[in-house]
Amino acid sequence: MENSTDSKINQARDGVTQIGKDLRADAHATIDKVAEQVPAVTDRLAAKAHNGVDKVADTTESTSERLAARGKQLAASAKVFTESSRNHVRASPVISVLVAAAAGYGLSKLLGSRSSK
Repeated sequence: MENSTDSKINQARDGVTQIGKDLRADAHATIDKVAEQVPAVTDRLAAKAHNGVDKVADTTESTSERLAARGKQLAASAKVFTESSRNHVRASPVISVLVAAAAGYGLSKLLGSRSSK
């Protein structure tokens, strides 16, 4: 499960990174097309626009890296929580069944139909 989750997280990160690279390339190409058609004053503006695109792309890449790290942390936490729950159920199965029954009853009352027809 961990390898599958890590693989999915890494694939998602790589996909976001590739989208960022594609968008960066498209933005640079568009800026260059516009700059070719406008007088030399735009050289300075084009350079600033390129810097802005690079900053946004870099921010996107670092954000995707942070999200991938958070995903891995969540997967690890879920694994620890699951194992802890299993150990608790093994240690006291009767209490676990009673708690599950009470939770099921509470949810059925909470989510059940409220019409009094």
